[in-house]
Amino acid sequence: MRRILTASIFCVVVMAAVLGTARTANATEVGYNRKFGLGFEIGDPTGLTAKLWVAPTNALDFGLGLWGYGFDDCAANHPCSHYGYHNGTLNVDYLWQSNIIRGQAQLDWHIGAGGRAVWFGGCNGDCVALGARMPVGVDLMFQNPAFLEVFFELAPIFYIVPGFDFGVEGALGVRFYF
Repeated sequence: MRRILTASIFCVVVMAAVLGTARTANATEVGYNRKFGLGFEIGDPTGLTAKLWVAPTNALDFGLGLWGYGFDDCAANHPCSHYGYHNGTLNVDYLWQSNIIRGQAQLDWHIGAGGRAVWFGGCNGDCVALGARMPVGVDLMFQNPAFLEVFFELAPIFYIVPGFDFGVEGALGVRFYF
């Protein structure tokens, strides 16, 4: 939680600094001339992220990474790293995105619906979890460089398999558009 709070404070400070210097200008190329972005995110999960614009206000968001930083309760006779990431994750979301501010920088917000699959390393039994998620976040795109997007999102998630559970994930990330 502390990591998410620190990341959100950093994101707000960066957005305030950029928006404080905003003037009227042409829009960013992200989502208009450049439709595919690839980057990384830090939080829960931590890993690779991709975004593919399918319409002017709609995109597919993908994530592949590591999930669940923490203590690994290893057997006494099996050596392993006790702290770190031990699980993998894949998510796919459909996003609806809308503009808040446009200038030297463009600030958008998004909401989406999708799913997440988590696989657990070294498990005995239930090695996969599946859940439905609803990401909500902000996206900051720049006129210069026109290929960069910084984003922050929180995603409530309702796990269905192997049992019912609820959680909230958050990540701060950057994507470079081609």
